[in-house]
Formats: sequence, C-alpha cells, structure tokens
Amino acid sequence: MMTSVLPDRGAGPDMFAPRSPAAGAYGILGLCAEELRARGLAYSAAAVTYRDPSSGRHRALASSGYDARVLEFLLDDFVADRNLFGIIREASGVPVFWQDVPRFEQVEMVTDVLRPSGYAEGASVALGFSGREVTGLLHMSFADSGVVDRVREVVAASSAACSRVVGDQVALDRVHLSPREIQVLQLVARGAGNVEIAEELFVSRRTVATHLENIFVKTGTNSRVQAAVRAAKWGLIES
Repeated sequence: MMTSVLPDRGAGPDMFAPRSPAAGAYGILGLCAEELRARGLAYSAAAVTYRDPSSGRHRALASSGYDARVLEFLLDDFVADRNLFGIIREASGVPVFWQDVPRFEQVEMVTDVLRPSGYAEGASVALGFSGREVTGLLHMSFADSGVVDRVREVVAASSAACSRVVGDQVALDRVHLSPREIQVLQLVARGAGNVEIAEELFVSRRTVATHLENIFVKTGTNSRVQAAVRAAKWGLIES
C-alpha cells in the first residue's frame, strides 16, 4: 500500500533546495510508476494539469507518455465537455475511471482520440477547487481495460500528492514576484541581512526593506524565514 507518494522534505540542511511545482509533479508521476511496477502494473501515459488563474486556461504541469495531440485535447476539449467535466468536479478528488461513467466508451473523445492512441482505460481526478472552478487535474491512461480494481488505490494516493503541487503552482502564478524581489529572496535564503543585500544589489537599505514588505504581502508570510521557505517550495531559490 502506497502511504506516502511524495517524501516529506523536512527542515534539514537542504530545506532551501529548489524544487519547483513542476519538478514535484514529475517526481510524483515517477513514484507512481514505481509503485505500479512493484504491483506488476504500469500506466501508458499520465499528466498533471492546472488552471492558470490569470487566463482561466488549463496548462500542463507535468506530462509523460501523451503525444501533443492527446495532451492538447486534455487541456482544451476535455475541460470544455460540461457533462464529463461535471462528473469529475462532483467526484471532488475521487478518481473517475471510464468504467465509472455510463456509456463513456461510446463518446467521441474515446472513439476518436483515446482508443486510437492505444488506451483501453483511464482515470481523471479533480485536484482542488477555487470556488466552483477545478484548479487542476490528474489524468492517467492504461493499455489494459482490466486494471481498474488494482490501480484505483495508487491513482488516489498520487492525486492526493498532486493536489499539493498544483496548489503551489496556482499560488506561484498569483504572486507575480518581480525579478528584483526574487533576487532579494534568494539572498535572504542565504542568510544575508538588509545591509548585505543592499551592497550586493547596489540599492539602499530602505529599498531592501520596501522589497521585503512587498514580498511578505505577496507571499502571505510575515518573516524572512517563512518567505524563504515559501520561495523554496515554489522552486524560486537557486542552489
């Protein structure tokens, strides 16, 4: 039984090591593949997508196995299908497989896109919500139609981990830190004080203080350590 898909990074010496939401998503898909292999199973393709808060469009955070045509379909036509997408939304984080949807194998997305691409079964999971909007999705496709009972638990565990990295990506997109603010954060994470940051960036200490105030507001933090931890979680801090 897969109890932890994404290991806890803890607060050790590498707590500021960069790991972007995309890197986290790829890591989860890799761990999912390992867990399935341990059970003598495999997915043919998988993708983690998120809803860009500025455009409202879904974008790929991580993708493995899907060709460009199928991935574009998942990002556009799939989320535009009110009936199917409504089922995914109402399932609220529970994986929905083809077999869970009456007559799903007769719909055009299966006959025209998924089956011709070699998939016999698949699952989609809503990864979070902002109001009524789904903030992200995990898609997973399989070549064998008889695997549902054996993979459902793994897909559910993977989706729980994916929801966290999707939340990080959505939060990062909403923050809009300037390049200078990112530089300040990187120096803060290295332990630099305001005087050192001012000297490094050739700005006044007052300017550094203003940048830090803006960073705290944008990241929803109230200390240098909290802001640095948040930036590390988002993959903004260089090694």
